[in-house]
Amino acid sequence: MQDRMGFLTVRGRRGTSAKATIWRTVSVLAAAMGVASCLAAADGPPPTSTLRDSSIDRVLVRGYSAIADRYITAIKDYGPLTAEAIKNVSALDSQIRLEERGGALVLYQGDKIIAQRPIPAERDDGPAWGEATAGLVRAAMDASQPLRAAGRDRVLRAAMDGTARKLDRNSRYSDPVESRDNRFNREGDGGIGVTVEAENDQTIVRMVQSGAPADGAGIKPGDRIVSVEGNRVDGKPMRDIVRLLRGRVGTTVSMGVFRPSESREIVFSIRRAYIIPTTVTYERRGDIAHIKLTGFNKGTPEALKTALETAAVEIGSGMAGIILDMRDNPGGLLDRSITTASLLLDSGTVLTTEGRHPDSRMTFRSSGTALLARVPMVALMNGRSASAAEIVAAALQDRGRAVVVGSTSYGKGTVQTVVPMPNDGELTLTWSRMLAPSGYAWAEIGVLPTVCTAKFSDSGTLPGELEQRAQEVRRTMAEWHTVRDPTPERVSALRALCPPSDQSPAKDIELAERVLHDHTLYARAIGYATSAIAERPDPPRPWPPQSTGTR
Repeated sequence: MQDRMGFLTVRGRRGTSAKATIWRTVSVLAAAMGVASCLAAADGPPPTSTLRDSSIDRVLVRGYSAIADRYITAIKDYGPLTAEAIKNVSALDSQIRLEERGGALVLYQGDKIIAQRPIPAERDDGPAWGEATAGLVRAAMDASQPLRAAGRDRVLRAAMDGTARKLDRNSRYSDPVESRDNRFNREGDGGIGVTVEAENDQTIVRMVQSGAPADGAGIKPGDRIVSVEGNRVDGKPMRDIVRLLRGRVGTTVSMGVFRPSESREIVFSIRRAYIIPTTVTYERRGDIAHIKLTGFNKGTPEALKTALETAAVEIGSGMAGIILDMRDNPGGLLDRSITTASLLLDSGTVLTTEGRHPDSRMTFRSSGTALLARVPMVALMNGRSASAAEIVAAALQDRGRAVVVGSTSYGKGTVQTVVPMPNDGELTLTWSRMLAPSGYAWAEIGVLPTVCTAKFSDSGTLPGELEQRAQEVRRTMAEWHTVRDPTPERVSALRALCPPSDQSPAKDIELAERVLHDHTLYARAIGYATSAIAERPDPPRPWPPQSTGTR
């Protein structure tokens, strides 16, 4: 487990599928990063809320109203959402259950009826179902000692979690505490600028952000945090330690560390500053610039621009290529992914979004001239690359700017909007789907690499193998760019063509370097993707959002 002062990653256990692993990552990390691809917040430090309304009625009615107004498809029947909300609450008290009977919503505790509410006149009336759900949740709390012991915030979270889960895998509710983490990683806030990791119930500093307060104070990677403000934190959950270290910009925090290299404890007094987590790192690999993107936040475009400029100066005119490494990148802010892609592309379409709400239907374009436009580029992806990372990869591939190498990506091709809740929580709702410049939607299927690492032996045999497989590669990519609204069986079949991997093997880098050093091979690989778009049997058909029940 790792936290960049709020930039939290939960890594999956070995043996789990790529889909399961990335979801565990996105459920915390992508939430922390603005739901992997959400509408961007305004620039500058986030406002501090001074008014919190935790009433069950206000929160649930706001949530159901937002679903009615903004969710990607119109809900024909909110009954299943209410049923799932109460079912989730019943996890806190197994005696609670809900039935629809005789035109009423009947709430039981065991065999006893504890509340009845008329079913709203219209099954598709979101606000009315929000009111009904709130009334049922309040009645359950009044009657249930276990629910009262759990507390209003926990019960409210259970109800909202159940509601959001019934929509789709990317819609969700964040309680006030988690929402503060989310806002920190989207927008930055007061902190000290370290990446920490939990190890054997200890919190270890793994990285110190250059120029951040921790760097100036003398904190070093490997330091173990042992106290905050004079209080011992050994064995304390990492999240709790991180929250103690955050605070208002300009305030001071005392942090004690144990430094193994010196076998002693040291106490530092550190003045908090406005911190935006680092998402870009640059490494020179001979004549190739290796740039790692771990997410997309407010600082990503400028950091990438700096990395590219640094590489241009350091490597010079002999630069053979750029490796844009987006493996394990869960996404981030939508507008920053567009700005990032615009640094790498000349004028043209980067992304189109389509949904039910008029404001969800947009086209995003790059303008101006790309940086290092003549330098060949490879984009690395894997099964943990999602959302905003897929926006960039799909645009680079469709526009012929980069060869995508690795494995099929996660397939999070939807945009979420973050709805502030009265209790300072957040409801994240899917409200549009993304289309690449060529018009295909990668939701569920992911972005297909031109060079699928698993299909090739090694970098030495890559040119011959790619030539032999040219027809297969073009046919597969053409099919990929045609599919629309695939069935689960079709999704599985397509993704099996280049199985998503949650690993980041050295072989990816080796293949990327071979592609960049062989100009003929690079040109062929670029051509396979762009020609596949032209050769697809039929262009993607229009997608009119349909009303839906629940999934």
